[in-house]
Amino acid sequence: MMRKKPLGEQVVVVTGASAGLGRAVARLAGQRGARVVVCARGTDGLDGAVAEIEGAGSAAHAVQADVAVLDDCHRVVEEALDRFGRIDTFCANAMVTVYREARELDAEELRRVIDVNFLGAVNCYWASFAALAESEGTFVHVSSALAYRGIPLQAAYCSSKAAARTFFESARVEHAKHGIPVAVSLVLPGAVNTPQFDQARQYIGKQPQPIPPIYQPEPFADGVLHCFEHPIRELPLGWGAQKLLWGQKLSPRTGDLVLRWNGWNGQHTDEPKPPHSLDGHGSPDNLFEPLPGDKGAHGRFDARSRPWTLWTSLRLRRWLVGTAAVAAAVPAARALARR
Repeated sequence: MMRKKPLGEQVVVVTGASAGLGRAVARLAGQRGARVVVCARGTDGLDGAVAEIEGAGSAAHAVQADVAVLDDCHRVVEEALDRFGRIDTFCANAMVTVYREARELDAEELRRVIDVNFLGAVNCYWASFAALAESEGTFVHVSSALAYRGIPLQAAYCSSKAAARTFFESARVEHAKHGIPVAVSLVLPGAVNTPQFDQARQYIGKQPQPIPPIYQPEPFADGVLHCFEHPIRELPLGWGAQKLLWGQKLSPRTGDLVLRWNGWNGQHTDEPKPPHSLDGHGSPDNLFEPLPGDKGAHGRFDARSRPWTLWTSLRLRRWLVGTAAVAAAVPAARALARR
């Protein structure tokens, strides 16, 4: 694990920073002193992100861009270098999704999800590589626990995340082989309360929701920022993510059975919501174009979301767990010795 500059000395780029987890990451980075370049398609959310970062006393710069376009990614890097002189961490976070069963997916919908979630992250990697090599920096991809597990209604999203995970796995080994000082870190969040569930294209006719347990963006943002300073190969965020990964390794067939039981109902509330339709009567979504307005970091599930994650806190502070274990073991050893 390569230690990097303290966050307060870094210049970081965050894509998908207009809303959701990316917004929380950008805001928290600014609060901790980093200079932050925020990138997204929607200018309303970007303006809000810049205001929050500058309100925390740090410097920010916004770039409107679509990560599915390689030239846009190069422009993001160029503007970051022009404004701040270097890039220490590039955080590829932008994503879109479609709720629809695999056999019914439209080719253009699937292609768009792949273009943003997979090729968009690759475009960011290609565009930022030279700058990160110069600064001996870090490329952080905000992936998903679903990079390891396909679930119903989310074939497009899951496959895009799985493709990116293996791409960056290859890149990580290549960097090590050639002594390239660019760390590659994947963050694997579980269910997080973000506005994406109001913006995603859906065909289920109900309000989408993350599969519980649901967490607020802030504790996950803290985990992402940890990787800016201490790159971890792959970091699950939240107990739900860790449980999914272990379950997939131990018994994927059990996962199949569980998902047959709750893989549909677990992904939506009982609230009706018009599905996407070509006649314009369906719910608006951000698959191809951003929706207007500043959505912020939180979604509609504040009342059901956990503000912290004990599992991830312990995972990131192993020394604390080790110290506690030693402290407990010493008196026990002394007692045994007296006996």
